[in-house]
Amino acid sequence: MTNIIQKNLVAIAASAVLGTTAFAGELVINTDLSDPAPKAAIEAAVAGFEAENPDVTITLNIFDREGYKSSIRNFLTADAPDLATWYAGNRMLPFVNAGLFAPVDDVWEENGLNESLASASGSMTIDGQKWGIPYTYYQWGVYYRKDIFADLGIDVPTNWEEFKAAGATLTDNGITPITMS
Repeated sequence: MTNIIQKNLVAIAASAVLGTTAFAGELVINTDLSDPAPKAAIEAAVAGFEAENPDVTITLNIFDREGYKSSIRNFLTADAPDLATWYAGNRMLPFVNAGLFAPVDDVWEENGLNESLASASGSMTIDGQKWGIPYTYYQWGVYYRKDIFADLGIDVPTNWEEFKAAGATLTDNGITPITMS
């Protein structure tokens, strides 16, 4: 994850700095990467960027996740940072619609991200423009209890209809089929 954060932070930060009238100065980043591993990764990426760009000082503001969710609306309208991390897709839509995010198609183009991040492009695109750059990823998955499936004679679903049928069988047997953690 550190390499993904570092590569994309360098692309974003370089574009932000080089896109201004000066090549030196301060870059302010607000993020909710407060868990230990992501926090260490973003701090390492910032340190690496500053080492390669000694005329740029980065102020990294790390918020706890829940505090960030309520703070982002305020700081984007009152004292916007140069960069802010947020979620893709529909979670970013209200900020795009309110004019609080700037399109970053140029960053994608200049850094070859249209090719290297093609699979993530759709989640960053609204009305034909890209509004963010992925800096990390996580997996979504469905886990199941093999013993319960075996006891109820349920085969592992391979399509949506089988998945719904498995859920119905579980429900019919008093088992809540899906939960989020």
